[in-house]
Amino acid sequence: MFASLKKTTDLHKPKIEIRQLQISIIKQTNYVKPENLKRAYLTFKNCFMKIKTKSLIQTSVFLLLSCLVCFVTYSQSKETTIKKIYLQVGGGPASQDGTVSDFGIQAVLKNNWTATVSYQSIEMNPKGLPADYKQGYTFLLFTFYDEFPTNNMNLFSFTAGKFFETGRKTWFTTEAGFSIVNGEKMNFTPQPIVQDFLYSSSNYSVRKEDKTTIGAMLKADFNWAFLPFLGLGAGAFANLNSIQSPVGFQLKLICGWMNRKSKH
Repeated sequence: MFASLKKTTDLHKPKIEIRQLQISIIKQTNYVKPENLKRAYLTFKNCFMKIKTKSLIQTSVFLLLSCLVCFVTYSQSKETTIKKIYLQVGGGPASQDGTVSDFGIQAVLKNNWTATVSYQSIEMNPKGLPADYKQGYTFLLFTFYDEFPTNNMNLFSFTAGKFFETGRKTWFTTEAGFSIVNGEKMNFTPQPIVQDFLYSSSNYSVRKEDKTTIGAMLKADFNWAFLPFLGLGAGAFANLNSIQSPVGFQLKLICGWMNRKSKH
């Protein structure tokens, strides 16, 4: 009888240990606070987005340079198909107190058609910025202001249009097409200003949301090739999209195969 009782007790013992292990695991998981998980997720997301954006820009630059080399090589054997092809690098002012940087490749094709692949980086005041917005600041002998809300937009554009020759070394292009637009949408909520010994908060809280959409691109450029492989350009552009529609002016350095006409 005692042997049977001992055997029965031993059979039930593992079940008791399993229940204790389950209770121990449940108690330990209670120490992981939701706000800590959220903070870790946001930190990882911000780091990942920075790495992703940097990698995307580097990949785009590499692809554009590769396309330029391929097109120049092809154009040397097919001069009737590609009349000009050149790299464009420039920048200038944009709407909403913004600035724009531009990098692209433009080709002049048969029958005076043009095709352009370009990347633009735009920094501008966000849409809906309140007129009475005040930055937070910290005072330590000098005043250090918080970062001003800025909409950072990236535009990858594919456009086509017409080429108009205005001289032996000059020409004009007009194009239209579409863009893949990545930017930020910001919402401003009024809040009371909180002041302490060193810091004063802003009068608005800002909530940012990353957005990607398709936009319509319009652009026009005037170009002057002062050397067979080098020139200058000036142009204007407008992009219509649901995030924020920038308008800007750019000065450009152009480099490539200009195919200038010889003097008569």
